[in-house]
Amino acid sequence: MSTPPPYGAPGPYGQPYPPPGGGFGPPPGGGYGPPPGQPIPNYLVQSILATLFCCMPTGIAAIVFSTRVQPKQAMGDIHGALEASKKARQWCIISVVLALLYYLFWVLLVVFVIAASD
Repeated sequence: MSTPPPYGAPGPYGQPYPPPGGGFGPPPGGGYGPPPGQPIPNYLVQSILATLFCCMPTGIAAIVFSTRVQPKQAMGDIHGALEASKKARQWCIISVVLALLYYLFWVLLVVFVIAASD
């Protein structure tokens, strides 16, 4: 059995680098994220529907964040993909809430106008 090469020197031919057990350790976060192999939700359909039927500016922001999820997950940036997914969901919710407030405002306005005209 030979001694491992000094730090920074490549291992013998055919050996992985860094040597087994000498890697950088697990990624930070301590269990943050979905189980391995499970896709991260990107909320793209919800973002498109929020853009079409709710509030366009916030829906566009949701689309932008939802399109960032898959590339980040494919590159191995799980934390970045989860953050983009979280922001896409957040902008979808904001779009729906703003649309509901907008429609509520118009319904109340019509009710008050009808009540005032009597």
